[in-house]
Amino acid sequence: MSESFPKAAITTPNNNDVGNKRLVYAREYTLDLPRISSVEVPLKVSPSPESVAKAVSMCGGLSSIKKALQSQDDTGLELHLNLEEDENGASSFFNEHPIIGRRVPNRDESILLKISLPKGTLAKHNNNLREAIASCSDQKKLRVVPVAIINNTIRFREMSDFQIRLDNVPTAKEYNESFNSLNWDKFKDYVNSIPDFDTKPYENLSSMTVDRTSKIPSRDWQLAPIPRFSMVNIPYIYKFRDNPYAKKSDTGESSVKGTYIKNFQQLVYDFNTQTGIPTHPHPEIVRIFETAKETGVYPGTSKDFKFLEKLQSCLKILNELFEKRPIWVKRHIDGIVPLELHMTLKVALSLCSYRFTKGPWRNSYIKLGIDPRTSNEYAKYQTEYFKIERRLLTDPRIKKNLPAPPPKDYQSSVPGEIDPRFEFDGKSIPWYLMLQIDLLLKEPNINEIYSQVEFLPEANELTGWFNELDLTKIRKIVKYELGCMVQGNYEFNEHKLTFFKRMIYVKESMMKDQDADGDVDMDQDNDDNGVEDGEMDDALLEEAEDEEQEDAEDQAGESALKSEISDGKQDENSEPDTFDIKTASFNEVMDKIAKHNSESAEYLKDYLKGLVQESSLR
Repeated sequence: MSESFPKAAITTPNNNDVGNKRLVYAREYTLDLPRISSVEVPLKVSPSPESVAKAVSMCGGLSSIKKALQSQDDTGLELHLNLEEDENGASSFFNEHPIIGRRVPNRDESILLKISLPKGTLAKHNNNLREAIASCSDQKKLRVVPVAIINNTIRFREMSDFQIRLDNVPTAKEYNESFNSLNWDKFKDYVNSIPDFDTKPYENLSSMTVDRTSKIPSRDWQLAPIPRFSMVNIPYIYKFRDNPYAKKSDTGESSVKGTYIKNFQQLVYDFNTQTGIPTHPHPEIVRIFETAKETGVYPGTSKDFKFLEKLQSCLKILNELFEKRPIWVKRHIDGIVPLELHMTLKVALSLCSYRFTKGPWRNSYIKLGIDPRTSNEYAKYQTEYFKIERRLLTDPRIKKNLPAPPPKDYQSSVPGEIDPRFEFDGKSIPWYLMLQIDLLLKEPNINEIYSQVEFLPEANELTGWFNELDLTKIRKIVKYELGCMVQGNYEFNEHKLTFFKRMIYVKESMMKDQDADGDVDMDQDNDDNGVEDGEMDDALLEEAEDEEQEDAEDQAGESALKSEISDGKQDENSEPDTFDIKTASFNEVMDKIAKHNSESAEYLKDYLKGLVQESSLR
């Protein structure tokens, strides 16, 4: 069945009378046309046969192009930008790294048009086809005819890798003259020139002879180039955005608007306790603030903007907040400060707080003069940043379970307090996964761990006031419950939670996955948030259940033993009552269990290698 272009109505003016228009339909063309393939090369190819032949050669010849177009896999087509041949016709294939072109899906079809213009029209418009077509007011002088449909295309979208030329390197030249040209005599000479069991192949670098007649600068390089120089083959998307306060003049010179206000936020870069903390705002912002109060206008703003009045109102609210809580996360403050004061928030924070760039309070604003390293009462304000597994986030079934992030203009549902939707209680996914410790305490298991915490004598940069084990328990529970909730599972496994709470040493410490700032990269952890795509971690679950069963058997054995002694029914041939579970050997414990349950004793002997004293585990 032949296809055709749909008819299009074209109106032409008649004596400039808009009311009298004549409909002219475009000509119909059949699409019963040949289907052809194409290769879109990132080269400037002229219509000359020599230029086309060179482009085909750079792609490996017609056979390589045909193979790539007909291939069912994704091997692609190699385009060599610097492919040159020597006098023997041999090419140095390792001179540079090619760009790989890939096939476009067959559904991406396009029509090849033949456009005929009056002679000299294209040259008159500097080969600009769009302008040349637009200049043809007489439709009879312009002819457009479809000649084929392109239904198989190879496109090059990769970046070109860094290139290296080996033309003047003796080793590369010898290789091309032998292996690459298949010259048998030179093939033998090349092989014989290579020492057997050469332990130091690099020693001749300083004494080698290079071709000084080459226009290419010589380099002492005898080794083959690495497979790739660039680590990526497609460009990064940097998502660059212009500075909203910057503007460009007619001359192209950039400058920053006068409304840009520097906040002079003070930062502490060293967590060492010998490094002091700010007790007063930065002197420059104090000077600016005092000047503003004298003049009634904050420098850099207009009087009508009332920036100073809004700043003073915001500062009053922040002072009250820092009296309630000495350490805040800015996202929590956003919902308490009225929206009309947000423009002054960063300046106001600079007047009453400072920040650490590393350590457990790095993502928070701390009241001036308060040093959280001096007392463990500030441990509950430490921040922990959690991430949901990237694998889970890419699953379309998971996305529907994730809450929408808080809008930028949100207001707290509890006036003057942190919005409860930022808290982690194990019943819902919080709005924001950078959580202070006290925002985790509504989860019963974490609260239980926190109530039994023994703080360190002094805070450290990695775990603050907590020892590593307690912090790992909290992190494991949060990560596991988050992994369950994003999958729609709010019925947590009690055995697994019990296992986390009863950990006596850090078996899989998250602390090993910290970045330069101390952040825990939970995407690098391989326990998949404690769950396997919709099911529980069976190995961990069985381990916890086995441990509980062993405890039950020990308790049963001890109860039976006490009952036997209290009843005075000890066998006459039995051993004296000198058994002590704390000092008994493994065999003694097994023998004692065997008196009550021989099957369990045999089972434990087969699967246990011995006993480890509790003191050795700490």
